[in-house]
Amino acid sequence: MAKQLTSEQKRAIIAACREDIVFFAKHIAGSDLTPKQIEFATKWMANRRISFKGGVGFGKTHVMAVVILWALFCLNNVQVTIFGPGEGQIKDGIWKEIGNIWGAMDAEWKDLFDYQATRISRRDSPTGAFAAFRLASKDNLESARGIHMRNNFVFVDEASGVPDEIFHVLGNIFSDVNPKLCLISNPARKSGYFFETWENPELSQIWTHVHGKMADNPRLTPEAFREMAISYGGKGTHDYQINVEGEFPLEEEGGVIPAPLVQAAIDNEDAVAPADAPIVWGLDPNGGGRDRSVIAKRQDNVVREVKDFPNLDAVQLAQAVFDEYHGSTRKPVEICVDANGPGYGVYVMLSNMGLPVKKVMVQASPTRDPQIYTRLRDQLWWECRKWFEDGNVRIPNHQDLIKELTFPTYDRDAGKIKVEDKKSIRKRGRKSPDFADALCLTFATNANQHTGKWAWSKPIEYDVRHYE
Repeated sequence: MAKQLTSEQKRAIIAACREDIVFFAKHIAGSDLTPKQIEFATKWMANRRISFKGGVGFGKTHVMAVVILWALFCLNNVQVTIFGPGEGQIKDGIWKEIGNIWGAMDAEWKDLFDYQATRISRRDSPTGAFAAFRLASKDNLESARGIHMRNNFVFVDEASGVPDEIFHVLGNIFSDVNPKLCLISNPARKSGYFFETWENPELSQIWTHVHGKMADNPRLTPEAFREMAISYGGKGTHDYQINVEGEFPLEEEGGVIPAPLVQAAIDNEDAVAPADAPIVWGLDPNGGGRDRSVIAKRQDNVVREVKDFPNLDAVQLAQAVFDEYHGSTRKPVEICVDANGPGYGVYVMLSNMGLPVKKVMVQASPTRDPQIYTRLRDQLWWECRKWFEDGNVRIPNHQDLIKELTFPTYDRDAGKIKVEDKKSIRKRGRKSPDFADALCLTFATNANQHTGKWAWSKPIEYDVRHYE
């Protein structure tokens, strides 16, 4: 029989748990958290608004249960409320997991709690340290009102299925001393409040994000992962996006580039670029604004890499691109820069640095087929679409690029193709498609430098000064 701890030893352990939730998980909850679970627990402790989207199989329900029990174990004047779209879903999910962890605790810790069908409380403070769940329904908004406590923690499980009205009412908790609102869900819907916490350019700024995917489970073998990925339909499909990548599904209709074409290109092993094909970069600068600056590197029918440079002003971005260029083993023959607005300064600096830049004015008239396109931007997006339509192309499994390629819609203005602009995309509550725009810029290179559609015929003339 294990020796019982003294009161002093118990106080020391509780103090250690209060400072370290990973310590609590291991020594009280009997759980070795994975890196992704630790990320969630750490961000939850440090922030007021947390939005956690994730696929299946890496333990987001488990870590949520650990966090809830930690709060009841370590804090006084704490109320935890769990909302969900269905009572059965809550009972079979998070509430069952709380019960499993509680049931496996050592007796001296287990006996601290009173676990019931709808409520768990600390025995020494049943009204001052407890958790309970409630049904989230727009017909019962009163269930979300009047939740107040010094430490007021609210979890919304399967938040994609919870009505928006619930979230508006839950904003009342932020009048308390230490409130936390945590949304957790598979990203199953491309609308609603949970979706907006990730994709709305304004709202997403006030939320701390955690993104988990199936591959974040270190105990999942490569073979098991491969089998599960196949069972969900393969890369880019609706179920794969949600359950494996933990991402919102792609746009299905009305986009410039149809989702099936993008899906077919993701890590397409059959697409191999000619060995002598040069590389073209597309650079979409943010000009020091709210968007990312992005480079896309394309070699004929293969996108080699996409890379973002966040929070850089024009001078910093130019230096970063200069360093990227000279750090590359194969230099691009051309860097196509969106030189409209603030991007013009980046273009000028890169040109003065001796890089092979091409000025692209995407708002100007098209350079090819003016009878078809309204602006150069429309032309570049449509030529990117044709690139996908030709097939035998490859893009990396980069979720921002994949999603953004299917974002913009298009219509016809006086018979000419007109692609949805960034401003309109933001009005729809979406972030700017910077990665996709960078890829489209690679199609701004001169048409007479190609044979067929995408292969180069002109000899490559590198400036030897760039290699000295």
